[in-house]
Amino acid sequence: MRPPLQDQHFGLQRILVVDDEHSVRELVAESLNYIGHQVNLAADGVDACEKLKNDTYDIVITDMDMPRMDGMELIKHIQQHYPNTDVIAITGHATKYKYVDVIRAGAADFITKPFGLDKLEAKIRRLLRERFLRRELEQLAIRDPLTGLFNRRHLRSVLLQEAVRSVRYGHPLFLVFIDIDFFKQYNDQEGHQAGDLLLVELGTILQQCIREHVDSAFRYGGDEFTVVLPHLNAEQVRLVVERIQRRYAALDATPTSLSIGAAQFRYLDGDVQKSIDDMIHRADKAQYRAKKGLGGNRLCLNGDSDKPPDSACAPTAKPLQSLR
Repeated sequence: MRPPLQDQHFGLQRILVVDDEHSVRELVAESLNYIGHQVNLAADGVDACEKLKNDTYDIVITDMDMPRMDGMELIKHIQQHYPNTDVIAITGHATKYKYVDVIRAGAADFITKPFGLDKLEAKIRRLLRERFLRRELEQLAIRDPLTGLFNRRHLRSVLLQEAVRSVRYGHPLFLVFIDIDFFKQYNDQEGHQAGDLLLVELGTILQQCIREHVDSAFRYGGDEFTVVLPHLNAEQVRLVVERIQRRYAALDATPTSLSIGAAQFRYLDGDVQKSIDDMIHRADKAQYRAKKGLGGNRLCLNGDSDKPPDSACAPTAKPLQSLR
């Protein structure tokens, strides 16, 4: 007996079966349950729309000929409102619905009645392979291949999302720039393989020091990294950064250290994009000041007040040379 599909790394799928014939939808559901999926049923397109409103589905398998709302309307509705949900269309009238029209409407595949359950299972397996590959490609597009962190390209979309939330709900948002001091010297001294390993270790430290599914870490380029920290005030950001500093110092990667700059999001002139550009500029400038102006191994927390940069980066007595 073949193992359930979820054992083949694709995972359990939530599937909605839509058909006005009770016997057909029950038979399809029984088959899908057997191969390891979680299945819900809808009697027609209108019923399906209600269920889609109240729950999330990976795949919808729908008949085309149904009362109230037919399959074509349902496919277009799903394409417009639930783009991450794939659709397999079923019809008993091959001449009424052309394959190309159904695919154009947004379906991922098309199957004609009568069909064997093996054929439906094969189509689902093919669809899941495509979903898996699609997600892999999406991850490759937004991930740095060396560290596994998000890449610079993805930073903009995350900042836009978090900035809109900050404006809407009024919570603080910080952007942190991190640069490895004397990284070129370390590379020359230890070799490029050791340099790459150091970048990977810093990436791991960043992931360990931030909140999963809340904060985001990025490799900005070369030996420069960024972290997006929503919902934290300036002092909380300082604690996160000092935790990063301590863990990095424990690597004992002489002569390297971290120069870090941070800036808080400020909503300027009702323009979110302009405000994001301003935050990036201030965070980058703060990091540059920590590295070049103050000799490195510093935190310049610039943007948590209306003070000018020199005041915001005044030395403190903290042992990790954290500056404000």
